[in-house]
Amino acid sequence: MAVKKTEAIVIRSYPLGDSSKILTFYTKEFGKVRAVAKGAKRTKSKFRGNVELLNHGFLVFFEKPNRDLQNVNEFDLINCFGQLKQDFDQTTYACYCSELVDAIEFEGGVNQGVFSLLIDTFKALPAAKDILLLVRTFELCLLNETGYMPLFSHCISCSDLLIDTPAKFSDRLGGLICLTCRRQDLHSVSISLESIKLLKTLQQTDISVPYEAQVSPKNHQELKTVLFSLIANQTQKQIKSLQFIENLK
Repeated sequence: MAVKKTEAIVIRSYPLGDSSKILTFYTKEFGKVRAVAKGAKRTKSKFRGNVELLNHGFLVFFEKPNRDLQNVNEFDLINCFGQLKQDFDQTTYACYCSELVDAIEFEGGVNQGVFSLLIDTFKALPAAKDILLLVRTFELCLLNETGYMPLFSHCISCSDLLIDTPAKFSDRLGGLICLTCRRQDLHSVSISLESIKLLKTLQQTDISVPYEAQVSPKNHQELKTVLFSLIANQTQKQIKSLQFIENLK
């Protein structure tokens, strides 16, 4: 039984009996790790609330090969993102980002870029003037870090460069198709030039320095449609926090 030490973020939490928790961590050194924090719900627990959802800390766990659940030994808090958690919308979207990482990443797959992306997003949320735009940027960055980045600069079918050129979005093909190739996917959807330009800009945006712009409701809706379709194709899972967000509207 090996002792492992790493920075980690609590991205999911489930009760286990009356006193313990099953936690999903996204770690810097080991990727996604599921583990039991025994007695975490007790008043005098050594974890003392450190293992709450979204918390960033230093994790020590006992790794047992060929087991789905490990055992948490220590979790020393680095950042609880208290400012974020004081705001309902920020907390809701931070939970969505965490659940998205859980859905798209597999256990044992190490990706320090995804770890840094989550930390930077949580830090950026309290200062974001447009939370939805920040979340769309997160989605694009996550797709990029996990190897699923869609193509918005060229037609995904014929490879023609798309510069101020009308196009349609194909979630089946994973990008834009020019009007000449639109028959390649009869279910492709129209997307405005403004939204295409915005997607290209957000692809190049550093999440720690969020892009700020006046975005119309139409562009917001088109970005959401494009990215939700791409994410649904990659995860093949229902994102519960997304359903919660949609039900609030």
